[in-house]
Amino acid sequence: MKKAFTLIELLVVIAIIAILAAILFPVFAQAKEAAKKTAYISSMKQTGTAAQIYEADVDDVMPLAYGVRPAGTWETGVVTPVPANSILTAPWNDPLRVSGAACFWANSLQPYMKNYQMLEMPGAPTNSVAGEIPNPAVPQYKFGIVMNGYLSGLNATSVVNNSVVPQFWHIQKENFQSRGFSSPALSCPGPIGVQAQACSFDPANTSGNGYYVYDFTYTVWQYGGHRGIVARTDSSTKSLPVGTAVSPAFVGWSGKLLDPYAAVTGPTGTPASLWTCDGTFNGQAGNDGSYWCYFRPDRSQ
Repeated sequence: MKKAFTLIELLVVIAIIAILAAILFPVFAQAKEAAKKTAYISSMKQTGTAAQIYEADVDDVMPLAYGVRPAGTWETGVVTPVPANSILTAPWNDPLRVSGAACFWANSLQPYMKNYQMLEMPGAPTNSVAGEIPNPAVPQYKFGIVMNGYLSGLNATSVVNNSVVPQFWHIQKENFQSRGFSSPALSCPGPIGVQAQACSFDPANTSGNGYYVYDFTYTVWQYGGHRGIVARTDSSTKSLPVGTAVSPAFVGWSGKLLDPYAAVTGPTGTPASLWTCDGTFNGQAGNDGSYWCYFRPDRSQ
């Protein structure tokens, strides 16, 4: 006759299983996070490559970081519909507004990407505009990759160091439903036809070009540690330090080109402050201190 397990034996087996689970579950979680990071690096790299192909077709001019309003002004600091006709809420149901949104980088790069899902940040929560009416005839996607708005319409040859200047990044760990945006954003009031108000990077600009965060709910940290994914203008893509100092600590002035944030709020890691540039930047004079140092196309290191 086969002897049954005793209560003690069952408890020992259960204890062993519990111990193994406690050891393995964190390992599985880390492996899953690493897989998301790898997928995101690949997507960011492909986005940078698509931008380079686009630029080769348009005389080395970088994609526009903003859409265009019917009145001839720029959609700076705006979350823009992607695809351009994906939103029916006014004013985005206006054909002229749809046409202007098609100029936005996430839309204009699509012929070179053919995949909107590539712009999603794996595992990030999704934000959306309240009361928005999606177009049922258009697939709704999520977008986490953000373009450096200082590069909008800039000639690629004017970038001082292509191996350090970010072209695509993630401002926070979030996706936007059916919307994309650019940050930092230039201050470009328009109209477009007036050269003095053209939407392009100008080191002497004094109109207050800062950074743009849609809200301060989401952390800047991603995929383990104080790190983030950045694709440079040469399409090289890496996981780099981000939000390394938690307020009241801050990244020193000497580190202004090493971390986009001077400080983040702990323990959430949401944006707190950044380093803008004054006349000491790269030894230049005449800077008004309104540009976010980390993203300037004229940075050399």
